[in-house]
This record gives sequence, structure tokens and C-alpha cells, in this order.
Amino acid sequence: MTKHYRDYFWKEGIPYGIGHIEEPKDEETYKILMDPYRKHISIEKYAKNSFESIIYDSLFLNFRHLKNEDHRAWKKETISETPEQVICYLSDQDDRLVFKETYLFKNDLCTECHVASFHNIPISRQCMYYKIYGDPFDGVILFDQNKHPIVFKKYAFDEELREFTELLETEWNMQEFKWDQK
Repeated sequence: MTKHYRDYFWKEGIPYGIGHIEEPKDEETYKILMDPYRKHISIEKYAKNSFESIIYDSLFLNFRHLKNEDHRAWKKETISETPEQVICYLSDQDDRLVFKETYLFKNDLCTECHVASFHNIPISRQCMYYKIYGDPFDGVILFDQNKHPIVFKKYAFDEELREFTELLETEWNMQEFKWDQK
């Protein structure tokens, strides 16, 4: 039987449970399901011991794959574009549609990117932070659909070009990571 947990955190693109619960009753809990080889991983959310939703399914997007270079061969096609929003489809190297990205802009800087499957099932959200907007750093945090951080990246920011440049820091262990998100 799969264990219930009070919460979870991400480490190296894999979720880990926090606070095992023997017999869940009235609380919100999570189940982390994976095969013995960790090829397929999912997180289920429960409320009062009843299934509520799927938080994550690696069949749609395996966050561990973001660490290797394979995703750089993917093709991005812009579907619609306004000053506030850009929608793109991403296809893998086999030309299969992988997912849809919706970019949100504020004063010509991207502030969020919502990722969904091509079925429009939400997968994740990236939030971009800028010191020029009062944030404590220039960088990106990738969150799952339950607003848990998966990876943190800190960048140098070129104010003239208005874009991130050099990657300064990457953190894939979110066990101790704390951040008040947008």
C-alpha cells in the first residue's frame, strides 16, 4: 500500500514525502507513486482520505529531463502573440507535440510561463524574478501545480538588453528552500 504524506519536496526532479501518516483522516495528504526504477512518477492529492487531483505525472513532463541537453533540440512554434502574452507549442526531436507554453509579460519582460500538456492539463509554472521590479534576485523558480518549487536558477541580468545572461546558481534540492512566491 502506498504511503500518505502531509507534504512533499522536490530533489533532483523527484518528489519526496514529508511526514508519513499511518491513517489519514481529515487532513490534506499526498501519495507519491513510482515504479521501482523511477521511470514513471506521479503525485496524487487527497482531502479527507478521498482522491482530489493529480499534482504531477512524469508522463506529461519528466522534470528530471530538464537537467540534460535533450530538450534543447525541441522545436518551438509561436501560435499567438500580443504584448502581454505569447503562446507556443513545443515539439520534441521526433516532431511530436510535447506541451504548450503560455508566457505572460510586464513591460516587455516575461514574468511567468505556464506549461500545459497538449490536452490543456496544467503541468507547471515558472516565475521570473527581477531586481528592477523589487525582487531580491534575478532568476527563475519552476513550481509544480501545487506551488511547490522544483528548481531555482539565479542569473545575471543585463538591464540594457533586458534579459537574463549568465547562469550564476542552480539549486535542485528544494528540501530547505523557502520563498514567498508571486
